[in-house]
Amino acid sequence: MDGLIIALAVIGIYIVLAYALNRRGILAKFNMTMWGPFIMWRTKRGKDLIEKLSKPTRFWNAYALLSKVLVIGTMVFIMALLIWEAFLVPSIPAENAPSVEMLIGLPGINPIIPIWYGILGLVVAVFIHEFAHGILTRVGNMAVKALGIVFLVVPMGAFVEPDEEALVKVDKKKRTSVYAVGPGTNIIAAIICALLFSSIMVASAEPIRDNPLVVSVADGSPATLGGLSYGDQIISVNGVAIGNGQYSNFDAPDPGTNASVTFYRGDDLLQANVISGVVFTTIADDLPADNAGLRNGMILSSLNGSVVRNEADFRNILMSIAPGTTVPVSALVFNSTSGSYEAASTVSSITPVSKKEYFATHYGQDAEDIAYVGVNTAYMGAVTNDPQVILDKLGNPFAGADSFNDFISGTLVYIALPFYGLQPLQSPLSDIFVPGGIFAGIPTDIFWMIANSLYWIFWINLMVGMTNALPAVPLDGGFLFKDWLDSIVNKVKKKSDQATRDMYVNSITWAFALLVLFLIVWQLIGPRLL
Repeated sequence: MDGLIIALAVIGIYIVLAYALNRRGILAKFNMTMWGPFIMWRTKRGKDLIEKLSKPTRFWNAYALLSKVLVIGTMVFIMALLIWEAFLVPSIPAENAPSVEMLIGLPGINPIIPIWYGILGLVVAVFIHEFAHGILTRVGNMAVKALGIVFLVVPMGAFVEPDEEALVKVDKKKRTSVYAVGPGTNIIAAIICALLFSSIMVASAEPIRDNPLVVSVADGSPATLGGLSYGDQIISVNGVAIGNGQYSNFDAPDPGTNASVTFYRGDDLLQANVISGVVFTTIADDLPADNAGLRNGMILSSLNGSVVRNEADFRNILMSIAPGTTVPVSALVFNSTSGSYEAASTVSSITPVSKKEYFATHYGQDAEDIAYVGVNTAYMGAVTNDPQVILDKLGNPFAGADSFNDFISGTLVYIALPFYGLQPLQSPLSDIFVPGGIFAGIPTDIFWMIANSLYWIFWINLMVGMTNALPAVPLDGGFLFKDWLDSIVNKVKKKSDQATRDMYVNSITWAFALLVLFLIVWQLIGPRLL
């Protein structure tokens, strides 16, 4: 919230100065005008380039058709996604609700967007968006009045200013082509950059060591207390080597006992003493674990009379329990006074529910027909992943997808990489990978700078494209939706006069714009109200 306050203060000072300069006529001397809080700088430069690029009209008409298809598909997808998210809002805890900063997709304000990569992506996205508008304007034989840059403290975007009268009068096919190529170009650029990032850059990277990589550490867990942190690679526990895929099922020490963990931090080989055991990292409210008195940070020592040494033990025991059966459970809790783990006196039994039934009822999803207690766990409280798995997911997020839902899920995970700390990929995580293949010998820092740039050009272009594809005026998608709706209404309401048809079109258009606004705002305020 502090970052948002600072950003708003800077914007406030900028607005005061901008209006003062505008009133004194200083902005006008530099071909600048005010549009709300924005400063718009217009120039004739670039018109000749647009004119030259617009000459292959057959290519651009085909490109416009492709853009329309992409925008229609994106419009349907993003609306379906927003509606789906709206139904999920009641189940989102207030503390997990998105912040205002998260909804503002600007570098320096949005906490997940790195400033310099974000600015690069935004500059590229806005430039190609507006240039595409300009080219199709000329392909449609409409005049381009000016080009320019929009400022809000810093350059926020570019624009191509068409002849508005000509744009209104031209036939819908040409007009919709102008609207569609902006977001369409952003989406195409996103696809190209994603392919370059995944299929070229990431596909060339190789892990230095084949050992579990710590991707997160639960607060207050044995791993935290023992000094493990994000980016560490675990080599062995009590002398037992931990290789690829072995972290969850190796022969771990008894829960609550001391374990010697050997790990790499960068190029340094270190050792730490960590309390062994399967740690609860997340406890869902009002589910069996919560009702049994289990809490985040506790170590699961036994379940149904069996000792739990690793996560494979925990899963196997759950599979042996019939849902609805009450079974004994014991756990260890950290005593901050003594600095040690001791038996949790409040925990004695637990009654698992059916995972299949619970997921079907609450999420409408299929799940395994096994006992479910509503927890996430991690050995020692350190969540790990295999380095090669990380590369595989970055290189091909759709690997193993055998259904449309898997494809959608892979896409959303790929977009959400910044939330997992995987973009930008930087030290210490990038230190465990080296460029290989055609990039062998390139300095690692430069390799990942190029890779990260491609990802963020993809990410920002996708966000700009999807946002502008929304059926909400004044976005490109809103004008497209209005023109397409007008064509439908004119066919359906042939017998009505033009004023009546226009009323239908305008009413539905603005209804959709308000619906989009509501769906976005609902994600912000809904969890906090319910």
